[in-house]
Amino acid sequence: MRGAALVALAFACAGAGGARGDSCPAHLFVLARSKNANVVVYDAVRGPRGGLAASEPVAAYWLLDGEESAREQLNGVERQKAYGVDVTAEETEGTWTMVFRARPGRRFTIRLRNGCFVATVPISGREGIVHRLFVRTKEGLPPKVESVEFFGEDPESGAPLYEKLVPEK
Repeated sequence: MRGAALVALAFACAGAGGARGDSCPAHLFVLARSKNANVVVYDAVRGPRGGLAASEPVAAYWLLDGEESAREQLNGVERQKAYGVDVTAEETEGTWTMVFRARPGRRFTIRLRNGCFVATVPISGREGIVHRLFVRTKEGLPPKVESVEFFGEDPESGAPLYEKLVPEK
């Protein structure tokens, strides 16, 4: 049943947004892992002027077993090392860059699209709206990332986009 809850959450988050309106999805995207059904959720946080909030532009937190009602904050190590992000405003108004602290090489762009925040990232060579990441790890101390899968959509056609990255050994 845990797998079913994770799949349901992934489909519920299929149109990433974070603006909390009727037409905007609840989350920018989710990060699922092979370890268990807990997911990390990334939400855009609106500031008083409609852009991203200066103090915490993106909120990241756990949904235990993928359940919206079972929310838990990331701990300090998770925020600083594994799942935390840094967000900076770009020169182009209404555009922000986001990078994961654990792997700053892949840049995400956050922008408003039809009144909703979306996160875009290159997926298989095309800039796509990202909905879900899936991280497969081999457990140990520390855990080793075996692959990262990106699931998203083409912003123009709506066609699904997918890419699987395998870190060099």
